[in-house]
Amino acid sequence: MQEFKVIPHQSIGPIHLGMLRDNVRQIFGSPNSVEQAHVKWGIHWPDRDFFFRNAFQVTYNSELEVTHIEVASQPDYVVTFAGINVHAANPREVIAALEKLAPVDNEFREYPVNLWFPDLDLNLFRSQTNDGNFETIGISIPAS
Repeated sequence: MQEFKVIPHQSIGPIHLGMLRDNVRQIFGSPNSVEQAHVKWGIHWPDRDFFFRNAFQVTYNSELEVTHIEVASQPDYVVTFAGINVHAANPREVIAALEKLAPVDNEFREYPVNLWFPDLDLNLFRSQTNDGNFETIGISIPAS
């Protein structure tokens, strides 16, 4: 089974922030689906590729460089941070490991469903509010 290590501000597995779309596709092959950049409800939605039955999402800027990586649980791989399985571990253990690097923003509007670590540009999402396991983890390039 593949292990995709999360390194904030850098990568999830072999996919790095700032990497070109062509390089992502060389690593993972053709995406399962593609969302082209578009505007809906007055919001600009960027280009995105979806891999591993849409569980591994890669978002690009207008130069087709990776700006965001979001990964859901999937049987083909395990996603880890500091050796902890992000999707299977006790959520408190995942949060504690991340908080060794930076605090969670517990004032974030979607907290505690969506946990945002602003100093890491990292988010964790779960559909249950308190102790549900995390369904996705995402990293982004730092906001300008």
